Amino acid sequence: MTEQNTTSFTRVDEDITGAVAVGRVIAGLDQATVYGMPGGYTVHIFDALRDLKADVNVHLVRQESVGSVMAEASGRLTGVPSVVMGQGQWILGNAGIGIMEAHLGASPMLVLLDATDGGPSSHLGPYQASLGGYGAVDLPAAMRAITKETFVANDATQALQMTQLAIKHATSGEPGPVAVIFRRDSLFGRVQVESQPPSYLHGSYGTPRSDVVSPSQIEAAVKTLGSARKPIVLAGNGVRLGHAEAALLSFARTLDIPVVTTPAGKGTFPEDHALALGVIGSFGHNHANRSLGESDVIVAVGTKLGATDLADFHPDLISATRQRLIHIDVEPRNIGWTVPATNAIVGDAELSLVTLGAQAAGFSGGGRTRVEEARARNRSSRAESATGDFSARDAVLIMNELLPAKTVVTCDAGENRLFVLSDYVVKEGGTVLQPNGGGGMGYAIPSATAAAMVRPDSLAVATCGDGGFGMSFHALLTAVELGVDMIVVVFDNRILGWVYHGQRGRVIASEFPSTDYSAIAAAAGCTTYSARTPAEFHTALTEALAITGVRVIVSSVSNEDRYQDVMADLHTVDGYSVPQQ
Repeated sequence: MTEQNTTSFTRVDEDITGAVAVGRVIAGLDQATVYGMPGGYTVHIFDALRDLKADVNVHLVRQESVGSVMAEASGRLTGVPSVVMGQGQWILGNAGIGIMEAHLGASPMLVLLDATDGGPSSHLGPYQASLGGYGAVDLPAAMRAITKETFVANDATQALQMTQLAIKHATSGEPGPVAVIFRRDSLFGRVQVESQPPSYLHGSYGTPRSDVVSPSQIEAAVKTLGSARKPIVLAGNGVRLGHAEAALLSFARTLDIPVVTTPAGKGTFPEDHALALGVIGSFGHNHANRSLGESDVIVAVGTKLGATDLADFHPDLISATRQRLIHIDVEPRNIGWTVPATNAIVGDAELSLVTLGAQAAGFSGGGRTRVEEARARNRSSRAESATGDFSARDAVLIMNELLPAKTVVTCDAGENRLFVLSDYVVKEGGTVLQPNGGGGMGYAIPSATAAAMVRPDSLAVATCGDGGFGMSFHALLTAVELGVDMIVVVFDNRILGWVYHGQRGRVIASEFPSTDYSAIAAAAGCTTYSARTPAEFHTALTEALAITGVRVIVSSVSNEDRYQDVMADLHTVDGYSVPQQ
């Protein structure tokens, strides 16, 4: 293995197997981390990593889905791709939840898997065949459906170079998951010193961030912003991906502009700040929706402005006929995709906000006064649960009271996520992660596990219903075995809440039997608590905050609070329910 020359790159100067070459590429990653289970021919890549343990963190997970969700959350929080690795069929069959979430939510990820092909007999339908054709699974086609790009490596040189290219693709433009499928010969064969095309083990195969954004784009946006009477900032998940939270806060403070977020952008701006208006959309805060609708200039940062964000394009939220849009995104294709943009700024969120803020210095949007007026006119959330019984919403309000500012709260899909979206207040230094792309259950616990590992100075808290918890026992075991410090809050209402309340009394396949989740968590090695009242939950969370390890609070909550209770006023048609009888 050769060292990088200061003026040129040195070619591979020894014959190494494709598996060893891939291992060395992984070791060259910043914060190199692998989540997975050895299987198939990837055993040989894992074997190569055994000699590189000083440079790579390799974490065994209990199931491939745990690894893919951990990698997705890690990529979203750090901007650095982690590796998900394992046997091809089981990466496809089990790990799809995290890969699909990364693809739809734009989190960088490297997916390394094998074809488990049978070499010369691969066309004759051997055991676990996965390269397509009669009697085989078409693994490349399946992976292309849920990734940004998928490569198939046929020889050792391709194994090396396609892994390097996968890193480049995963981090260039809009991030995402990129897969490399290794055929047997690509890992067992050798990278030849004189091979063509030439191979280099060292050097960056990524795309560097531009140090400038287009001056003409900034100049045009400054002109639009300068004429605004009621400007507003709409922040999406791209602010988080671009590590632009501090830049967004400075931009809003300097220009005195209010900030709203998409559901996926919740946590990119402190919600207890004087310029914060909360979350927009079908399940957003009424005063956030109304303030967005009343604005004349919208600075949209790191958001695709999709139908789910804009309540199916409700005309009272955004309308190109009465508002002007300054759209900032690292991916040009996202700008003006769904709403015509008056001004486009192509660039990463941090640099764009810093540059635009500096050029617009002296402008004031009257934000603090407008936020005070908006909050006075409209409620943002209920002060207590709909029934007065102990509910998930009561527990969220207690979390507001007790959790430290630097907390990463992760959510599952379902009603529990909506209650966090509506009632949890993110403070400066904290954030919220939810499955904003695929919206799958079983996300909260593995994502909180990853958050605990990549943000050790923050507290990780997973919130999930009993349905999602039942899908996450293997993730809970992984969290215990990795020795992370995190709290899991289980809202046990004995139903699939969103389904149950959408069935309008015509209940089928949405109720669970009573289960002792505390006993299960204790058997897994967790410290457990049970809560049946707000007071008991307050005590349990207080005690959990005083210790370390994996702590699980099983909260027996009412099933009377419904997702309909947190629908925004503009969400007048409940498309999630069965038709009225």
